[in-house]
Amino acid sequence: MATASLRRIHLDSFKSFQREHLDLAGVTVLTGRNSAGKSNALDAIEVLARLADGDDLHEALDGRGRDGDGVRGGARGCAPHRENTFSLGCTASVGKDLYRLELTVEVEPVLRIVRESLWGPAPAAESRKVESHWLMVTRPSDQSHPGLSAEIYNGKRGPNPIQQFRDDRLLTLQLAARMNTKHRVEAAVLRGAEAVTSALRGAFHLDPVPHLMRGYVPERDVLLRRTAENVSAAVHRLETDDPAAHAAVTAAVQRVTDRQLRSLVSVVSPLGDVMLGVDEGVSGDEPDITPAREMSDGLLRFLAVATAMRTAGQRLDIDALQSLTGVEPGVLLVVEEIENGLHPAQADHLLELIRGAASPPSTRILITTHSPALLNALTGELNESVVVCYRDAATGHSRLSRAIDLPGYVKALAAGDMGDAISRGQLVAPRTETRDLGALAHLIGRG
Repeated sequence: MATASLRRIHLDSFKSFQREHLDLAGVTVLTGRNSAGKSNALDAIEVLARLADGDDLHEALDGRGRDGDGVRGGARGCAPHRENTFSLGCTASVGKDLYRLELTVEVEPVLRIVRESLWGPAPAAESRKVESHWLMVTRPSDQSHPGLSAEIYNGKRGPNPIQQFRDDRLLTLQLAARMNTKHRVEAAVLRGAEAVTSALRGAFHLDPVPHLMRGYVPERDVLLRRTAENVSAAVHRLETDDPAAHAAVTAAVQRVTDRQLRSLVSVVSPLGDVMLGVDEGVSGDEPDITPAREMSDGLLRFLAVATAMRTAGQRLDIDALQSLTGVEPGVLLVVEEIENGLHPAQADHLLELIRGAASPPSTRILITTHSPALLNALTGELNESVVVCYRDAATGHSRLSRAIDLPGYVKALAAGDMGDAISRGQLVAPRTETRDLGALAHLIGRG
């Protein structure tokens, strides 16, 4: 199986973004002032992931069929102010092949897809020469007729065949039922569709909710959910199925706790439910168990993050549809404000956890942070992973820039670490200054 990985999120016209993109490295650290647009970028990933999971537009955006759990602001909130459409997309990779999905959704008067395209490599029917083409591209929509028509690449000279699709869900996802994998060109089109949808389904936004993590959960509920409400079962299963991962999670928790922690333990009820605990070892040889229901919010949240980081490749609650072309989803683990609940002195331990989890192409990490301590702990090439989100002073739109590309980066770091510079109000938006590229190479560990 080949792994499909998200490489770029296109924010063409989405919420506060216009003609912007977010590149995703092995580790991407997104920072910026409040209301700069960081959460809007994460919302774009969530929208695409829900659509790739098969949800129709109403389910994905407004939460119909999801117990009211829509994206922030619903469908209307995805469109920029005073506009009735939004546009976004992604670039995914499978090996050396790149595929790009582009999507425009109309939110008023009717919620519907009005444009969609898929770009990627495919062979010509006769010569079999492989080049990149529009594998699928919609024709202008006609509101007087239901659905949407699209051209599908067939590798032949002349016009491509046109097919009709539903306009309330991803057309790319609908291709699976129409392509013959025994046909070389159609298999290439389907591979492109599976590349982008598989990569998007691998996006896992971890948002631990401590009060949901304090109770007993079924012992068999072992794939970690986005709320981490079943972290007790997930960690308990590691003890038998993956002792090395269990030991790594235990060691991570030991490093961030103030008191001596012997081990993570699990209490299993007669009904097959389990609750996690920590043996703090303060009473000699006798166990001194603190159960999950008594743990602090910060410890529970860190436990969820550590478990997700150490098991991201195989033990997260991610829907992976059966592939017809041998493509499986890589994981993009997203954690917002990852430092919440942790003392600044633990930044090095948190960064060590992040480094250990990132393993492109199978696992990529995207975090947001306001923590000067965490940013100060970044060294070497990880400095290149920092993306600053800010508002354009002239337009009010959200913009994204690598920190090292901001004018003034070298001067700011010459006076201290990155987190300190941001605390001083530097590296939060572009300023016109001369850059010393030789000093830059030295500061990021390449000189």
